[in-house]
Amino acid sequence: MKKNHWITLGIGIMIVLGIYAVPAITQQQPQRATPELPFRVAVIDVAQVIKLHPEFMQRQQALQDQVKQAEAVFQQRQEKIVAKQKLLEASPHRPGSVEHQRIVDEIQADMADFEKDAKSQQRKFALDNSRIMHDTYQDIKATIQQYATPRGIAQITDYRDFEINPADPQTVAEDMDQRLVWFDNRLDITQTIISQVYAARGMQVPTQTAAGAGNKSAAVPAGQPVIGVQLQR
Repeated sequence: MKKNHWITLGIGIMIVLGIYAVPAITQQQPQRATPELPFRVAVIDVAQVIKLHPEFMQRQQALQDQVKQAEAVFQQRQEKIVAKQKLLEASPHRPGSVEHQRIVDEIQADMADFEKDAKSQQRKFALDNSRIMHDTYQDIKATIQQYATPRGIAQITDYRDFEINPADPQTVAEDMDQRLVWFDNRLDITQTIISQVYAARGMQVPTQTAAGAGNKSAAVPAGQPVIGVQLQR
């Protein structure tokens, strides 16, 4: 009986120690603290920042200069084709004659080359414009990230700040199409990001740029530069 008594007592002690050992091991495991997420928000008129971006303005101006030069060249080509058409109409060669057909074929070839080259030039300018927009937008996004991260800003929403005319259905529709219905003006970081874009380049924000940044204006046109010359058949 004594032997069974000690065995029973020993098993009881092991059970008791086991019960208390489990919580002890659990308590020794480090507890992961839930990270505190940022909660601040802000808004920005990205179109306004793009419009006033120094490199965007420079590259767009250079592109517009190229467009004007191309238009002048195509205008000259168009005038030469029109001149050939007038000479053909005044020529003594009768329609159907060998010489008349030769001139007609030449004019048609010139017209085909004109249209092909014009479309190719338009595609090139459209691609150049797309690259400018892409580079500018990526730079602005990087600047926004550098500004927002250390300040614990979790989200920045884009909006369009422009004049709304009740008599103009387009402006009313554009305003209603915005997902941002209302915000406190203190959340607007548009001017701050414009200033940082210039500061990153060691430049001062031009006075007219700084003054105009807070004014309501139309968004940056989304149209692509094209050659405006059209050949009249």
